[in-house]
Amino acid sequence: MISKMRKLIISLVCTFPVIAFANIEEGVGYWAVKCGGFGGSVEIESSNEAKVNINDNSLYISGIIQEDHNGQLKLFYKDVIETMNETIDWAVISQSKPIADIIFKNGVMHMEWKGFFDTKHNNYIWKSEPDFVVASGDRLNVEMNRCEF
Repeated sequence: MISKMRKLIISLVCTFPVIAFANIEEGVGYWAVKCGGFGGSVEIESSNEAKVNINDNSLYISGIIQEDHNGQLKLFYKDVIETMNETIDWAVISQSKPIADIIFKNGVMHMEWKGFFDTKHNNYIWKSEPDFVVASGDRLNVEMNRCEF
């Protein structure tokens, strides 16, 4: 009995990371609306960590990308790396509500930006202010290209 349970646990531990991170590998790299120019960026690491330049020289965060039960990639806020932004109260920003949905299609990253979820006011904030939203013509569905430097 213990042997079967041990095999099941080992199987789950070994299989879960493959399932959870299945679609992230194709997205590893540096993504931007305009490579080398204005428009913010998303840098995705193979560990499913992301660094997001929301506003140049003003707001830079870390995030985590997770795949939901439908296979959809979700970007979650993790922490502030650097900020000059005094408008957002980071103590009430959710780490469990996604800030964006991500799809990779034909070599392009499609990011549906939601904003930061304010748990105090129960709504998303900073929806239209990010540089990548502005650089995309104020569209919340942002298309980013992989940048090679």
